Amino acid sequence: MRANISNLVLVTAVFFTGFSFRAHAFPEYAVRYNTMNCTACHVNPSGGGPRTVDGKLFAAHGFKINPFLVQDYASADFRAIDYFPQRPTAANGGAAIMSGSVAGNIPVDADGRIHLVLDENIAGLSQAPTRSAYALFELAPHNGQAHLADDLIVGRIRPAFGIVTDEHRTYTRVQTGTQWYEFDTGAQLSGTPTSQLHYDMALVNGANNMGTSFVQGGAEQLGGFFNVRYMPTWVMVGASAQYFKPTTTLASREAYAFYSVASLGRATNDRIPIDVKLEYDAARNWDDNLGNGFANSSTYVTELGTARSQGTMVWVDYNVNQRLTLIYKYDWLMPDVTHSGDIYDRHGIGFRWFIGPGVDIQMRTEFARATNSSEVDSIGEGGQNATYAILQIEI
Repeated sequence: MRANISNLVLVTAVFFTGFSFRAHAFPEYAVRYNTMNCTACHVNPSGGGPRTVDGKLFAAHGFKINPFLVQDYASADFRAIDYFPQRPTAANGGAAIMSGSVAGNIPVDADGRIHLVLDENIAGLSQAPTRSAYALFELAPHNGQAHLADDLIVGRIRPAFGIVTDEHRTYTRVQTGTQWYEFDTGAQLSGTPTSQLHYDMALVNGANNMGTSFVQGGAEQLGGFFNVRYMPTWVMVGASAQYFKPTTTLASREAYAFYSVASLGRATNDRIPIDVKLEYDAARNWDDNLGNGFANSSTYVTELGTARSQGTMVWVDYNVNQRLTLIYKYDWLMPDVTHSGDIYDRHGIGFRWFIGPGVDIQMRTEFARATNSSEVDSIGEGGQNATYAILQIEI
């Protein structure tokens, strides 16, 4: 606990001394710079993963970038983490390689409308051994114009659901099976019918199916995703839905998300340099995800069964300047709506500081609470205070 307090003091000191830097999180880019299509910076039309040339230059945050890296064909992502939980002796923690992935984006045809995209995690935590692998078909030019259908991708894809983040700790991501290391296998169609409206819809096989092996009965379970976002001004609103049909051995799964992203900086010409993300999720039969280190008691996770859950996220960024962002984040989760007294919640404060082109340090101290008797004073990740720092290099 002493380490958590000292780190919180450090974050507070950063706030008042004011480094000469600013950063943004993924959805804020679209709102702040008024673009609905994620291909402005990413190869994937629903965001995340390998960057385009424009994405790499944007991520340089004003630093000079190695000219060799200014190309679309190859990229890499490295993240090292030091995680210090409230109960360091009993809980998992320490230093680790979070991920070390390499990616290729190769145009197949002469016009560059068909791409092969491979993104493999060759080092890091065992929970994320593989990433996306898909064929991308550009159905319309990526010229910033409106098109009913922009792209079709086929293969292993990250679900377009809720607010895209690169964190697996967010309660709403755990609640809906959409952590940064979870992928599904199928086909996704994306389009931007107007300059203010974008959609993604996918038909997939299985829930969190990485597509790396066949399983008995796997062909029976089909699922789908739908995501739509609308941005008429400096506020974006969106909604997502997912559903996996039941089989003889598996129950159905479903989840819904409603979210909004607002850029007060864009609204006030940066006089109020604040970005806000809000998300509400409702889900059913995803509580087994809590057994992956989130909850303390496996018995409690089993008892939840096919329960319906609710969760919210509030994320506020204060953009000190181009390379430093101060962060406040609040997570809340009710794993079973029929037991409203059993909740997890967590307050976090920290920063993200760019120290080079695509090189940043993230640090956050989080204060968590769990009210179920099996989770109070536990070593589960969901209800335990923790401080962590991440070094990330993206090229």
